Order: sequence, then structure tokens, then C-alpha cells
Amino acid sequence: PSSSLTHQGEITLRSAGPLNGVRMLPYFTSVLLVTSMSSVWAQDFNEERKTYKKSRARLGASSVHDGQVWSFVLTAILDEDCSLELSFLLDSSETAKDNHEQEKRFAMDMVDRLQGARLPTGRSLSSRVALLQYSSHVIKEQTLRDWRGSENFKNRITPIVYIGHGTYTTYAITNMTKIYQEESRPGSIKVVVLLTDGVSHPRNPDIFSAVADAKNLGIKFFTLGITRTANEPANRAELRLLASSPGSRFLHNLQDEDIVEKIFSEVVSMISRLSPEGKHKGKGMY
Repeated sequence: PSSSLTHQGEITLRSAGPLNGVRMLPYFTSVLLVTSMSSVWAQDFNEERKTYKKSRARLGASSVHDGQVWSFVLTAILDEDCSLELSFLLDSSETAKDNHEQEKRFAMDMVDRLQGARLPTGRSLSSRVALLQYSSHVIKEQTLRDWRGSENFKNRITPIVYIGHGTYTTYAITNMTKIYQEESRPGSIKVVVLLTDGVSHPRNPDIFSAVADAKNLGIKFFTLGITRTANEPANRAELRLLASSPGSRFLHNLQDEDIVEKIFSEVVSMISRLSPEGKHKGKGMY
């Protein structure tokens, strides 16, 4: 048989038999069209798969890179000591006479407790300590620049005697704030432990303004009443306003059981929250 193309584009088979001249359906044209479209679809599908795989690879590489960067930063942070600058303000007024030695002992025991301390992350804690005592005037027994280690600190503090006049707590706070402004190191965590009987002299300047100025510099305040009298409602209310928040962590009494360990634990906990790794963890990043 032979074939020819009609004017309508159909294929006609011609044979010598009875089917000679019979026009067939456009079968071959349909097959060619379907084959071509299938080839195009397959090519598009393969291209999309390649693009998807490349996108996933880039996303995975980016995630790994970000994780590696943070891991490197965290390792560098943990390799450095966390700097704590701690100061004690000792009440040396006439009403504090019976508690003055206990105040000194508390400060020295705290310094001993801080030696070799580490944060929960394993990061070392490096401390510098200052101590002022106050009454009608302020005596700077040791500033941050004077720090030469715990033994030197105890040797300087052991022999000091109380002043024995009125209670001018504001002067102690303003003097300590100035020390931080002049001697503090960048990036350090600044903490004041204020020991007081909770009763200031009537002519004591505005204590709340002085504390606000210090807190605006990032200084955290622990307030310790030195007698049970400090726990009376009116006195405790004032001490609560002087302390940082929350009061459950920053307001205590020197007569409390295990007071050194309580304050030490609160200081370490606070530093953990304020440190770079603590802030990062708080954001749910690791």
C-alpha cells in the first residue's frame, strides 16, 4: 500500500485491495502531540526538582552556618571571666553599734564565698570589691581600684571601727555611685549591698532620688536590714523601695539564717540572667 497527505492534513492509506482510498483518523498526529507534551512536562518536572533540591541545600547550609557562628560566639564568651563589681555600704551609725562587727563579718564572708565561683554555664566569676561605711559622713575603706584580692580586703576591713553618729544613707549611695562612674570597667555587672537599720536621720537628703540615679546606671541594689527592727512594716516598706525588683530576691535581713549563702545564690542567679549567654537562652535560642 501507499500513502498521501490530503489538503486537510490527514494521512490517507492507499492499497491495492478493497480499502483503497479509505481515509484514516488522524492517529499518528495525536501520538506525536502527546509524546511531545510528555517530553516537555518531564523536562519541567526535572528542572523543578533540581531547583527545590538547591533551595533546600542553601537553607540547610544557612542554618548550619548560623548555628556554627553562635556556637563560636558562645564558646568565646564562656572562655572569658564574667566581671562582677560588688560594693558594700555598712551602716556605722550610733544605732548600729551592736551590729557593726556582724556587718564586717558578712562582707568578708561574702568575699570568701565569691572566690572561685562559677556560673551555671561553667563560666568563671571575676570580682572586684569596694566597701564604704557611713554615718554623718562617709569613709571609703576600699574602692574598686584598691582591690588586691580577698586576703588584702579582709586585712583592710578587720580593724575598722564604727563612726557612731546619725544615719545619712544618701551620702553613702552618692559616694558609691561616683566610684562606679570613675572606676567601673566596661561590661561589668554592678551590685550594691546596702546594710542599714532602716531609719535615716530626719535631715538625710532625698534617698530615693539618689537610688534612682544609681539604678539608671545599671547598678543593682540588695538591701539588708541589720536588725529585726528593720522588718517592721514602715521600715521594711522603705527598704523595699530602695531594693531592686523583685523584693523577694533583693530584700533580706542580716539576721536571717544562712544569709551569706542566700545573697551569694541571688547574686549568681542575677548574673546568669544578665550575662550574654543568659539573655540568649532567654530568647529560646539554645
